[in-house]
Amino acid sequence: MCGWPVPRPCVHFSYHVPQYYSEVVSNPKESFFTELPGAAAQLATTKEVVPFGAEGDEGSFSFHAHTINVPFTMWGFAGMPCGGAQWDNMCFTSMSEHLGSNWKTGLADSLQPAWLAWSAAPKACLIKGAVTSATGGSTPTGYPSHSAMCSTDRSWMKKYPPSNQPVCNGWGIMFPRYGTVTSSDQNTASLVVASRMRSLGSEVFQSVPTFHDEKWQMIYPQSSSCFREGQNVALLRAKRVSEIGRLLNGKLKNYLYVVWKRVSCTRDLPYYASTHAWPSIIQAACRGVQ
Repeated sequence: MCGWPVPRPCVHFSYHVPQYYSEVVSNPKESFFTELPGAAAQLATTKEVVPFGAEGDEGSFSFHAHTINVPFTMWGFAGMPCGGAQWDNMCFTSMSEHLGSNWKTGLADSLQPAWLAWSAAPKACLIKGAVTSATGGSTPTGYPSHSAMCSTDRSWMKKYPPSNQPVCNGWGIMFPRYGTVTSSDQNTASLVVASRMRSLGSEVFQSVPTFHDEKWQMIYPQSSSCFREGQNVALLRAKRVSEIGRLLNGKLKNYLYVVWKRVSCTRDLPYYASTHAWPSIIQAACRGVQ
């Protein structure tokens, strides 16, 4: 029941809304979003030209990463009762190419208090990450999210602001946040880079939203079910987070993930019918576009 002073019937809604894509690519100027005008302009003007993506002899992987709001969600979820969609800004909200040499060296994170504390005991840090990996979970950064902003140059920053992000999780060591990861496989390394870009996008670019109840999903090289940040890699394989899709498409590089946010609200009873009708309306509209 809702309302005061006269109670009335109401309905509680809870669902997930896609927030942003996180792409992990082998080389600068590579992207899944080159057809979007804003993103294309950003890629064309970046000064990074030297190939960066590589696999080292000791299990070392290097990538670039970008985040971009999921397009058209404000329109697609307009008929849903709880809101929660991001702006359709059609540009990258954070780009590793805009971090300059810090993306290659990680020096801007060299004074992070949590990193300094754990760096003396890396094995203990990994054990802590393994313990938390059974469930995983995201930590909001606490920084403001100006999600309508486009990524701009941040190479002038010598040191990054204090971070409350976990130093280790089930995917590996998150700090320092730069483009190279030592990992058992390329897929897990891409998850580490995407996680690093999430926190940099929030704390350095202040354009990427972060939430406590986030869910992640692999889109490419194959579609997976949802999982949580830092969740155990073995559990992720059961959710189809893997390289198997490359056997079908023949493309050996690059990854695309999407991050979802849970929203909930309570509305008057008439919202029930309109909310359940909205997905059918969207499906019909999309078939018309095709």
